[in-house]
Amino acid sequence: MLNMAEEKHAIPNIIFFVADEMRGDCISFDGRRNPVINTPNIDKFANDGAAFTNCFTVNPVCGPSRCCTFTGQFVHSNGHRSLYQLLQPHEENLFKFLKVKGYDVVWIGRNDLFSKEAIKQSVTKRLRTKTGAWKTNPYPLDDLMRKSFYYGERTLEESEDSDYHVIQKAINYLNSDHKNPFCLYIALSFPHPPYTVEEPYFSMYDRKLVPSPVPPKLDDKPEFMRLIHEKYGLNNLDKDDFKEIIATYYGMVSRVDYQFGQIIDKLKEIGIYENSAIFFFADHGDYTGDYGLTEKWPNAFQDCLINVPLIAKIPGIESKGILYEQLVQTIDLFPTVLNIAQIETLYTHFGKNLIPLLEGRLLKLRDAVFAEGGYNPREPQCFEPIVKNPEMLGIGIYYDKTNIPQENPSTVARSAMIRTKTWKLVIRDSGKEELYDLMYDPSEASNLIEIYAYDKIKADLKEQLLRWYLRTSDNANWKRERSI
Repeated sequence: MLNMAEEKHAIPNIIFFVADEMRGDCISFDGRRNPVINTPNIDKFANDGAAFTNCFTVNPVCGPSRCCTFTGQFVHSNGHRSLYQLLQPHEENLFKFLKVKGYDVVWIGRNDLFSKEAIKQSVTKRLRTKTGAWKTNPYPLDDLMRKSFYYGERTLEESEDSDYHVIQKAINYLNSDHKNPFCLYIALSFPHPPYTVEEPYFSMYDRKLVPSPVPPKLDDKPEFMRLIHEKYGLNNLDKDDFKEIIATYYGMVSRVDYQFGQIIDKLKEIGIYENSAIFFFADHGDYTGDYGLTEKWPNAFQDCLINVPLIAKIPGIESKGILYEQLVQTIDLFPTVLNIAQIETLYTHFGKNLIPLLEGRLLKLRDAVFAEGGYNPREPQCFEPIVKNPEMLGIGIYYDKTNIPQENPSTVARSAMIRTKTWKLVIRDSGKEELYDLMYDPSEASNLIEIYAYDKIKADLKEQLLRWYLRTSDNANWKRERSI
């Protein structure tokens, strides 16, 4: 039986490196996934660990996605439906479990996870960082690019942003003495729009060589896609404009890669890289010109939004340099880290431990993945506050995004998705539903929802979706308590 001191040395440090709004197809993996993008540090890290090419988030928006990842819950089972329902003090979460275990839990960077009251219970130390320089919209109101979220090249002074300070704080923390095992949570803001980056990243990609976006064929798509395309003025942009956005976004990803490399280099320098469990992933993706759209939407489930990178290096696991194509979800991190930290709990969660898959004891983890999002008029607390003037400093870019749901609430109606290796179905409380044959239409260009020949497929997927809701619909308190 290990005593407390021996047990602390037996369990590894845990590092989460979280990019914001990073698509799953934006890592090179030595050219095996994306031959255009340049991510040498992430590629090298993947060769030391295991990379999942079919990892999917459970929600396409920052707050709900992160709350679900670190509670092991789905949106409908924990109530974190929008940016405004963050973790509360009474809610269990992975960081709280780690803290009770004896880990020093250190959080640096973006939140989108905890309410102010919940931080003290779950985090040992929050290292605050400077906001840094902030680039404003460079285009006048009548410019075609004004509402595209594209800001272009920024200065070196502007590059000393919040992410720059997050990395410096993280390196300083790693340089300090560590008496206990630690969990270090590093959360960046990149590559979240606006699409802007400094040199050398801005010019890193030849605009002619980046992939063309999925064309804006929107006649069979949900109404919100047409409204975004038109109200953002994206219908006035051509393929070259969107390639400019893609190249800049790729530059932002390469900057994330460089900063991730800084952390990995420091872990190696201080001698704790090999014995640390390290996870690189993102909360959700980004349209980046696909379907003639930019940014994201709360009830949209195209793969560019819900397929995210996930790379795990776990001490003792020998599956190095393998690209796993099995379906997994971001909530699967929850039980995986509990296993690594030797934490046993009766707490109810819906993630699946990745370790049996990595050790070869399982051939697959899931037959399907699920996501959900959106909110209905009965939930005014979920709607984003209206930006009243497109010229407002910083947030004016969100003028149309916040006004579209107010003018037409059905555009953000509650929605749910099931995705298998070959099919995707999206059902909505209001608005156009979607069905895609991913085998023959991986870009989700042609919506088959109204074609009679696919009724059996739809019925089968709806049955699976119903069974999933039945299994996960509520989350009874995991503590067995009764007062008589």
